[in-house]
Amino acid sequence: MPRPQLGGTVKTFRKNTTSQFVVPLNIATELNNGLSVITYFGHGAPNYFNLDIGNINDPATGYNNVGRYPVLMYNGCVAGDFGFNTDIFGINWLLAPQKGALGMLAQACESYAYLLDPAQDKMYELLFNNPTWFGQPIALAYNEMARQMQSRSAFLPANSWAGPEQLLSTTWMGDPALRLYAPAKPDFIASNATLSLAPLAPATTITPTTPFVLRIGVSNPARITTDSVQVRVTRTYRPGGGRATELLTHTYRQAWARDTTYTFTILNSGDVYGDNTFKVELDYANKVAELDETNNTATITYSFLKGGLTLLTPTEFAIVRTNRPRLTVQNNDAAAAVRGYDFQADTVATFNSGALRQSLNLAGPAIVSWQPPALVGARPDSVVWYWRVRFSQPTKDEDGSWQQSSFRIIAAATAGGWSQSHHAQFQRDQLSTVAVAAPSGRWRFVDQRQAVALLTIGGGGVGAGSTFNIANGYGIRTDAAAPPYLGDCGTASPNLLVAVLDAHSLQRVSVPGGTYGTCGVGTQLFYHFGSTTGDTLDNLNNSIARQQQLIAFLTNVPDGSYVALVSMNRLRYAAFPAALRAAFTTLLGSQLAASGQLRNGEPWALLAKKAAAGGTLVREQGPDRSLSQLSYNQLVSFVDTVRAPSQAGRVLSTRIGPAQEWQALFNVIKRETATSAYTLRVLGLDANNVATVLQPDVKTKFASLAAVSAATYPYLELEVTLRDSANRVPPQLRQWLVNYKGLPEGTVRRDLVASSAYDPATLAAQAASSGTISFPVVFQNIGGVDFAAPLTTRIDLINASGVAVASNTFVAARILKADSSMTVPVSLNVIGKFGTLTPVVTVNPLTNRQPELYFFNNTLTLTSFTVVDKSVPPTLDVAIDGRHLLNGDLVSPTPAISIQLKDEDRLRHIKTASAFTVLLQRPGAPTASLISTIGNPEVQFSVDSTSQVGTVAHLDFQPGKSGALPNGIYSLQVQGRDPSNNAAGTQTYQVKFEVVNESKITNVFPYPNPVTSKARFVFTVTGQELPRDMKIQIMTLTGKVVREIFMSELGPLHIGNNITDYAWDGTDQYGDRLANGTYLYRVSLNDPTSQFSHRDTAGDQAFKKDWGKLVLLR
Repeated sequence: MPRPQLGGTVKTFRKNTTSQFVVPLNIATELNNGLSVITYFGHGAPNYFNLDIGNINDPATGYNNVGRYPVLMYNGCVAGDFGFNTDIFGINWLLAPQKGALGMLAQACESYAYLLDPAQDKMYELLFNNPTWFGQPIALAYNEMARQMQSRSAFLPANSWAGPEQLLSTTWMGDPALRLYAPAKPDFIASNATLSLAPLAPATTITPTTPFVLRIGVSNPARITTDSVQVRVTRTYRPGGGRATELLTHTYRQAWARDTTYTFTILNSGDVYGDNTFKVELDYANKVAELDETNNTATITYSFLKGGLTLLTPTEFAIVRTNRPRLTVQNNDAAAAVRGYDFQADTVATFNSGALRQSLNLAGPAIVSWQPPALVGARPDSVVWYWRVRFSQPTKDEDGSWQQSSFRIIAAATAGGWSQSHHAQFQRDQLSTVAVAAPSGRWRFVDQRQAVALLTIGGGGVGAGSTFNIANGYGIRTDAAAPPYLGDCGTASPNLLVAVLDAHSLQRVSVPGGTYGTCGVGTQLFYHFGSTTGDTLDNLNNSIARQQQLIAFLTNVPDGSYVALVSMNRLRYAAFPAALRAAFTTLLGSQLAASGQLRNGEPWALLAKKAAAGGTLVREQGPDRSLSQLSYNQLVSFVDTVRAPSQAGRVLSTRIGPAQEWQALFNVIKRETATSAYTLRVLGLDANNVATVLQPDVKTKFASLAAVSAATYPYLELEVTLRDSANRVPPQLRQWLVNYKGLPEGTVRRDLVASSAYDPATLAAQAASSGTISFPVVFQNIGGVDFAAPLTTRIDLINASGVAVASNTFVAARILKADSSMTVPVSLNVIGKFGTLTPVVTVNPLTNRQPELYFFNNTLTLTSFTVVDKSVPPTLDVAIDGRHLLNGDLVSPTPAISIQLKDEDRLRHIKTASAFTVLLQRPGAPTASLISTIGNPEVQFSVDSTSQVGTVAHLDFQPGKSGALPNGIYSLQVQGRDPSNNAAGTQTYQVKFEVVNESKITNVFPYPNPVTSKARFVFTVTGQELPRDMKIQIMTLTGKVVREIFMSELGPLHIGNNITDYAWDGTDQYGDRLANGTYLYRVSLNDPTSQFSHRDTAGDQAFKKDWGKLVLLR
């Protein structure tokens, strides 16, 4: 039942006595609150069972479950046989008006445990765990169980007739379509009321600097499945605090119960002060289908008080060897300004003795120390001093309470350590059933408590028969799990049922001094004073002997014992002699036993502590005569508590340490009685806080701890168990003391560095100008132990998302002595880091960490600064053979491709050819190929980073260096990026060019033509080289040469399309202007080997036999 799909809560009752066949069991509380199923497994009959929950129609049971009807599943002989003529248990429960049950599944014949057990296991599995059968009608589920079980060996007819009978003789009394509550889906419910924060063990308080636990109470009143539950916690910091919202997630196994609590460990770091809101979302990704998806969210707000205090040294319970110790406290706000602090020291934890020392409103920064005047108590040595600190003037969002600790001055101590010897120190330990008094320091056992329940009924009117029916639960009960057996207690006689409990153990007492009527079973001993055989004269009403026996009994009850009694049947109190009444009133403090207070037949219940000099009444009850019901027919009942000192207790010390080396244990524990004893144990706590018993029973005052490894067990605990079963006086723990070598304790002293060094404007300016931030960090060893060498310091640069984007580590090679400081020059390269940045410095970080008392004060978190990326994307320039090409331009078969990338960033320089991406698609290739820019003989890289305006990088690419490029169309793609990966352009530079290996030259065309002012000459050359020489001759139509333009005048020429730098201005060889008109021109090449051939163009039709025309028109 506790497992999916039901996930029910099960409460089990067991019969644990063999002397009583039927044990009454009242389940009114459970039934009236609501039950789904009541199951029974044991001996049975149609109208009674080993555990008898009673007749539903009996008002004495208190059963009233209107609207909350369970199903009965009774596994026992003939429990389901409804054919008997007698009163049937199941039918009564089913037919009772406005209460009882909805249905009953039970066996109608004899049953056998070896068959019932597997059959019912399978039945429960189908009904409560099987996803297919969960929610199906009960009768149908039973049919499926029988089908599955009948093939098992024990149920085969060939092996036993009992197996088939067991399956076939079960009856279902109820609606055959009845189903148990079986929701189709889960329903995870979160509530604001079920969220809470708690400290993370072993811490006892929540602070802004330590981890804590978010407790998430979850309810699922619907179906329980095997799906996991994903939980998301959104943590929002105080408005205006500058911290981004954090998202935390965790996956949990779905609880197999209606209600559960998930624990979510959350870290505290940085500025968390003020209101923190935690929004919890169950199944936040909606991976589990639910009945209701709108109730999965809850919120809690918790305020972390700013500027709480942490007492650093001396540590709590420390051993100090001077009467002028330096008391050091730290403000949890490491950036706190100078302010006032109140210090007090005294020899009592109440700080009101004549030895009180104090310094009020002592001004100091985040870390402040006070060295009080000489601390001298009533004794010159071994005095415990308490000290405490608070803010002199706390603000409204600060914790203004005192923070308190203690230490012990032992001037002759050869080593430091831990000690408790004062009652207020012991009260900080875990105390179980033992307590220490103030101011005496005396230990005592805490009282144990025992509930006693008394229930009886009046004896009726004159002539009434027995009314004290044990099946109705009447009697005295001291064990809720084990109802008493009263079958031999004279319950049919006018009688008193009495139980006597020992003053120390609260167990039953055997009363000396006579032979009394006893009854009960085992440890549940009762006394009674009437006949068990039906003798109507042998009872308290008619027998003087019985009355005298009762007087003697009460007299002989040991003083201090508790006496519980209830009346049985119709007692005639008027017949009680005066001596008996006096015994009740004197020895037990009864108020109703006096003459006339109780009338014949009325019910009576009493609980008292007996004393010969005058007993103490705990509680007494008779009838309520204001009721309309006759007093002698009424029920009386009450439950009260008796107390006695415990016989054992335990003291578990606070954690001791951490230590580098364990040395010795000294203890003083004094036994004051011969019956007392104690066991002192030494426990070691490893890094996971798992305890191991190191010394199981220390009996000497001094015990060496040298064999205990501090590396394995950095902490110890002392545990003493105090015992005294007879006199109940515990051994007196006077002191326990552990000598050990402790750990150093250091703290970052922000206050010892000029505030300007940490100013965010200063850091931002450093980052912008040099790309490096630098500042000093002062770390002070405030403890009494040296730090070893090397001591590491780490700086992390945290971006707005909480991610470290840059780090650096510094190592101090020297030992940092106790009470000394070191200054770490911290620096960090922040080139390329932009946005909101927070420097966080940690001395003695997790990597290469040395053991230390505290780590929370080793961190310096500076105010965030902002670096804006002002750089622009780099610029890219591509030239081939010295030209900026157009698509389709011709180039030489051995082109020189020059690529330049210019970046203005003065801090981040381009350093490698990887800044360039070059692709070349060759003729016939389906795609472009990436050109390697590193280790490629066709590629040369150079860079100039000396410029004050940034970097100029060059990449020279010669794709035809190892051989001329074949003819065809080529496609070149080039992109460049700066060190921040910014591209030179949103689109990659791309150009197509043509390679022609044959040496050809086109006709030369003047441009423009007609010439109105000047004309340049346009032509194309292909191949691998230019002509040696060439000239352009201009002549009149009659053939007179008026101007010759030589190749040297044309300016630079190249393979491909050319337009000359030279522009002819229409003048002749002598500079005189030619007349307007038409002129002829031709080109002559110095080509003795006929290397160059003519390259055809569309303009060739304007030429005749290599002669062209030009027109001067001014």
